Amino acid sequence: MNGQAWTLGAWLWEWYQIYKVPNLAPYSLRNIEQMIRLHIPETLKRLPLAELTAYGIEKELVKLGKTRTAVYARQVLFSALAKAERLGFISRNIMEAVEKVRYKKQRGKALSISEQTEFLRALEKSRYKWLMLFYLHTGVRRTEALTLEWRDVDYDGRVILIRGTKTEESFRYIPLTDDVAAILEGQRKQNKKERAKKHPRGRYADAPPSVVFPYGREPVSRAFKALCPAHHLHDLRHTFITRCAESGVNVTVCQQIVGHTTADMTLNVYTHVMDEFKRKELAKFTINPKF
Repeated sequence: MNGQAWTLGAWLWEWYQIYKVPNLAPYSLRNIEQMIRLHIPETLKRLPLAELTAYGIEKELVKLGKTRTAVYARQVLFSALAKAERLGFISRNIMEAVEKVRYKKQRGKALSISEQTEFLRALEKSRYKWLMLFYLHTGVRRTEALTLEWRDVDYDGRVILIRGTKTEESFRYIPLTDDVAAILEGQRKQNKKERAKKHPRGRYADAPPSVVFPYGREPVSRAFKALCPAHHLHDLRHTFITRCAESGVNVTVCQQIVGHTTADMTLNVYTHVMDEFKRKELAKFTINPKF
């Protein structure tokens, strides 16, 4: 086969199955699988290997922003295309000409109460209503929700297994509250309705039936931006932590739910919330109180 016979998407999965599955630990395989399925843009995956250009790849990767996801996407593409070059499918690894992504960590910004109210109002007519509500009520990461499966939801034990995006050590259980259970039930009904509408025989092309939220990363990001232009999707995670702080939820409990590796990461948000609260309270102060 040559660079015209393989599309990037087909080659990525072939490379994953033949060269990665036999040699890597489960958590590493999960990271690569998620990267190929959720983050490598479909516009690139449809192209033959021989038609990939550095400009075209950079144009798509820039949409991922200066994030760790963009950095890892470049690494996966580089490795897969390097193997294709060694096998003679392409004459050169085009990723050598693609500029490295400079990861810039962004500080999260929670939605204010008024922004949250407006966001919830806008959600009512959105296809992604239940997914966005799930983010708001659990604080999970984007990919953690998009890879959640029904087998991970334990209705009897009232917990949800969140399979962390990094290592098996980042797997964690979060409480299945009544609100979250209602959200999942809403999503289940929506999935059933959409499958019946798209495929009368029950087949659903977007994702296997085992997936709770059968959506791709890009459509979800675009939908959120349309609903809440002033924020990034990750800000819903920050919003959850902020609401926990405002509600008096124990910081250690919040840390365990969101999967922060250290308490400092959660405390930074809690401290910021308390500083804001103190500023608002002190604004009531007057040197000449009227009794």
